[in-house]
Amino acid sequence: MSSVKEVAEVAGVSVGTVSRYLNGQQLKAANMAKIADAIQQLDYKQNIIAKGLKNNQSFSIGLLMNSISSRFGAEVVSGIEAIVEKQGYSLLLSGFNGDAQLVNQKIDYLMAHAVDGLIVFLADEEWQGMEKLAQMTIPVVSINSPNQLVNVDSILVNDRTSVKQAIQHIISLGHQKIGMITARQTDYGARERLAGATEAVALASDVSLVTYEGDYSRLSGYQGAQQLLAQGVTALFVSNYNMSVGALEYLNVAVVRIGQDLFYSHYDYADQIDEVTSSILAIQPPTKEIGVKCAEILLARLNDSTLPAGQTIVMENEIHGI
Repeated sequence: MSSVKEVAEVAGVSVGTVSRYLNGQQLKAANMAKIADAIQQLDYKQNIIAKGLKNNQSFSIGLLMNSISSRFGAEVVSGIEAIVEKQGYSLLLSGFNGDAQLVNQKIDYLMAHAVDGLIVFLADEEWQGMEKLAQMTIPVVSINSPNQLVNVDSILVNDRTSVKQAIQHIISLGHQKIGMITARQTDYGARERLAGATEAVALASDVSLVTYEGDYSRLSGYQGAQQLLAQGVTALFVSNYNMSVGALEYLNVAVVRIGQDLFYSHYDYADQIDEVTSSILAIQPPTKEIGVKCAEILLARLNDSTLPAGQTIVMENEIHGI
């Protein structure tokens, strides 16, 4: 098995430089390239167990999330994993499947496994367990849940602004009665999307917003589209992909022509809906980028404990069809 010393000799740098590279520190681009080539040439494998014992680290990162079954969650996890694995870390996943009562228990489980850092995904801002996060001595990053904790970094998405722009576009096309299938307002993202639509309508004259609250399921999307079209809406915005699929199923059954009888728009995955119809407006979240940014923030704090925490980063959605 190759050693750090051999990697240094092949790369033409010092052992200390190689060590800093392996610990995730930023070096001169030329040196990083030479070390990477040497590692590949020698098929160098870092002894993570020995390194962990030496530095009192487990080289694992805890990830607490509602569910990985959605494409949104899966893509975020993929982005996180792609970055942390390059630095020798593994992910320890734990889910609470919509049961907020389990969150504290799941955090205790992850901490019992001595994770070096923690990522909390889709915990509501009013979740009582925020007090538990405030007491953490390890780096913590939250996704899609705003907080005021000085030790927790947050990553949010500009859902309110994006939906506001989408609804303003719909209004500019002459629609005066707009339907919106929202999700449960206990969820931060759902509240932001509805707030964006409400703000857009408030800025217009003689425009109304008619809402139906779904639960992220296809059935609620189907039922929501049925009820809203019965109320005479000429444009429809659906707050997530699963409900959008259900809404499209109803439109197909009711023989409602998208782009002719109804203007259709939704949040999540423009690429999949495009396979059904191109006559839509879609807001696409930066799922993979969220995961990457989350991992980068966490690793930076793991590699440098002096870095300040408590930052909030807002990421941009893409709007297709405007």
